[in-house]
Amino acid sequence: MLQLERVFPALTEPTMRRYLMGQGVSVLGSWTQNVTLNLVVYHLSGSAAVLALLNFLLYGPQLVIAPLAGARVNAGNARRSTLSVLYSSMTVACILAALSLLHWLTLPIILALALCAGVLNAIETPSRQVLLLTGLEDPALLPNAIAMNTMVYNVGRMVGPSMAAIIYPTFGQAAAFLTYAAALVFMAWCVRSMPRRAAAAPSPSHDRGGLRNALVYVLDDRFTAKYLSILACMGLLAGSYQTLVPLLADRVFHDAARYTGVFFACAGVGALAAAVVLSSSIASRTASLLRFAPWVACVALALLSASWSSVVSGAAFVLLGFCLSFSATSTNATIQRRCPESVRGALVGLYGMAYNGTMPFGYLLVGSFSEAFTVTGAFGTMAAVLATCIGLLTLLYWRKT
Repeated sequence: MLQLERVFPALTEPTMRRYLMGQGVSVLGSWTQNVTLNLVVYHLSGSAAVLALLNFLLYGPQLVIAPLAGARVNAGNARRSTLSVLYSSMTVACILAALSLLHWLTLPIILALALCAGVLNAIETPSRQVLLLTGLEDPALLPNAIAMNTMVYNVGRMVGPSMAAIIYPTFGQAAAFLTYAAALVFMAWCVRSMPRRAAAAPSPSHDRGGLRNALVYVLDDRFTAKYLSILACMGLLAGSYQTLVPLLADRVFHDAARYTGVFFACAGVGALAAAVVLSSSIASRTASLLRFAPWVACVALALLSASWSSVVSGAAFVLLGFCLSFSATSTNATIQRRCPESVRGALVGLYGMAYNGTMPFGYLLVGSFSEAFTVTGAFGTMAAVLATCIGLLTLLYWRKT
């Protein structure tokens, strides 16, 4: 254990270990439910556009709700807010399971419940991260804590799709939804068992000006402005690969259930590798890689546009997962380390808006591309447009960061 804590310094704090344990289980359940929803909707509709709409509803609220919720989250209310969302998400998962068992789960109902889940997730994201960061006893561990949180998330991302690929065809979709509900019960227990932190006196301008102050900070800080912009482009044009995974698995490799789980797991392996690097004691030596990671993501998308082998495609997903996770985690950790406490919650929301909030529009965009052209053509278009956007932003901020 001492050796593990030496490699991953954030694990020295018991509160952090408890939080990460619950986070890992809940994220595992979340990916199990979301991948199951993707498979159910694809089997019901057979349409890439409807699949894109599902993911838009699951992740779209991040664009608007996450920054608004983040501006109102602080050390005093993060615990209460997190628990409220956990209980509400548990209710949605149980409703999905019950309707599935009664054979009343239709496409419109799935989309409506997906929107509810998306709104709850957008509120929960800043709440969980503020709870994580304000629970630290040693502020110097902040970058490691953020990276550890990402690492745990990517463990769930790697294993969750594989679990869905087993649970859904073997035990049915209701079992997958109940798996998520049980995971949320465990996460709620972990949060409730964390020591309470004394509520800080709220700033008079916190609710009214938190978001405005964060926007002013972003405009004044060149690193934050540049890399939030790059993350927005990556979320729109690279993170949206998730919509195309079932289509690639079905139309190119002719086995949607099997290869959907395999390719999601490959992306999870890459993302996990990046998070492990950033949460370990060698993280400080990898800072220069941030400028190259977006370009490597373009290469991975280009490889997927020429898919001819499941092995090559799997390797491309590993590379894509690594670059997305490295860019997002490194940017978030650097921003949180540099920013003042007064704008932290709002910045977490803006980060969620820039990265997670742009993905749903990417889902709609690439879903339309795949309908108009082919799934491999959509990957090629994503690679070309992303490379152009990164090049323009690099020129705009040349010698400014």
